[in-house]
Amino acid sequence: MTVLDEFRLDGSVALVTGAAGGLGSAFAAAMAEAGADVVVADLDESGAQAVADDLEDETEAETLALEVDVTDEAAVEGMVEATLDRFGRLDAAFANAGIGELERPVEHYEMAQWDRIVDVNLRGVWLTDLYAARAMAEQESGGSIVNTASVYGLVGSDAMGYNPAYAASKGGVVNLTRTLGAEWAPEIRVNAIAPSHARTNIGGGYLDEDSRVGQDIEEDIVENTPADRIAEPEALQGMALFLASEAARYCTGYTYAVDGGWLAR
Repeated sequence: MTVLDEFRLDGSVALVTGAAGGLGSAFAAAMAEAGADVVVADLDESGAQAVADDLEDETEAETLALEVDVTDEAAVEGMVEATLDRFGRLDAAFANAGIGELERPVEHYEMAQWDRIVDVNLRGVWLTDLYAARAMAEQESGGSIVNTASVYGLVGSDAMGYNPAYAASKGGVVNLTRTLGAEWAPEIRVNAIAPSHARTNIGGGYLDEDSRVGQDIEEDIVENTPADRIAEPEALQGMALFLASEAARYCTGYTYAVDGGWLAR
């Protein structure tokens, strides 16, 4: 096997939550292009089905689209059961579903907002990790779990209203990744990706090129990013594939920043 062969996922099955758009759909595409069959899970059922249909049109992957609320334990358990029923195994699971809301000042932060963000961003990741790991533990080959964290899980933020719930939840994802990576090794690897600013629908799509808010803050973001641009979701596909593949077989418990140098400032 060559080093390039280690990145292939032929014969494997990948599950991606929050996959109807943004980073999730990019991760799903990377898995399919590398040879995996893909479960596309999202609260947006029609969006998930559209992504699944596109993957089948553009790759050789078989897909399954599922409507899933990652904060609902029974729904997450059912998502994994549906994956096993359809494909018989689960090799890579991306706990990617997450939300962020632009709102401040912090002293007027509402508990309902806190609960909503922490439920999706931390509880949802934990539930996805837990039920994926239970399935992987039954396999001789184990598996790989990849959580979506954020640079704001590694540093504090007073920008763009992403505190306190967003930063706290993503910090929780970082330490959950450390803990599970140590707990479930060596059979199951658990790592995380920490993006900085990317053009997704998070925060209502505040970085969309047509967004007034995006136009107001993009110049400041780019100025503080050594790579001198905001990432497109495709910029994170390489890291996603690496962590899902055998190339990362000695990597666990770590959070990998893909941030254009944001943390190096």
